[in-house]
Amino acid sequence: MTHTPQATQFLSDSEHALSHLFDAIGEYGKILSDSQITVEKLKKSQDFLSDLFMYRDQWSPNANHHYAQYMKRTEALEKEKVEAAKGTDEKIESALLRIGSTVESMSSLAAAVLQIAKQAISLSHSGKPSLPLARKIGSQSIIEVIWEGRNHGMHWDEGAPRAKVKAMLDALVLDMGITIEAKTNNCLSILGALEWKCSADAISDLKLLV
Repeated sequence: MTHTPQATQFLSDSEHALSHLFDAIGEYGKILSDSQITVEKLKKSQDFLSDLFMYRDQWSPNANHHYAQYMKRTEALEKEKVEAAKGTDEKIESALLRIGSTVESMSSLAAAVLQIAKQAISLSHSGKPSLPLARKIGSQSIIEVIWEGRNHGMHWDEGAPRAKVKAMLDALVLDMGITIEAKTNNCLSILGALEWKCSADAISDLKLLV
């Protein structure tokens, strides 16, 4: 592929902005991970109790007593796990507020990443290009995901998505098993499908497209 100087320069100029965008999005990812810790700890406690009973207590002379205690503790842990899971959304919201952000603003940052990506491609090609050798995201070209992902990010709040946007999102759900919510900015999920975890991931792909 012949690289377009204008697109290459734009991509170079955008690296700093992309780095900052991904740093902020990374904070969101860390918050999501941290919010699951309590639930995971409780699950590990349940697994430990189960293993303890299976491999030790069921052979004890007091097996019936141990089983009753095991069931009682398991039920208590299950209730704690359910309550912890219920609080996940609240914990995420609280943590985001501490860094002065919201899920919506993080989604907007993801949309900005896709905007930069589409702009780089647009500067190199006339319209949405067809690049047979471009990386596939499931059954779709990465070009399609970036292009229509950007359009989704810019217009998600305008009602029903455009046909091409809907087709792209539906394909991601089918191919990648990601969750897409109606009337919501799903750009974070789109970045996940692209496997763009940092600016280097995005730049690496885009250099092959411009």
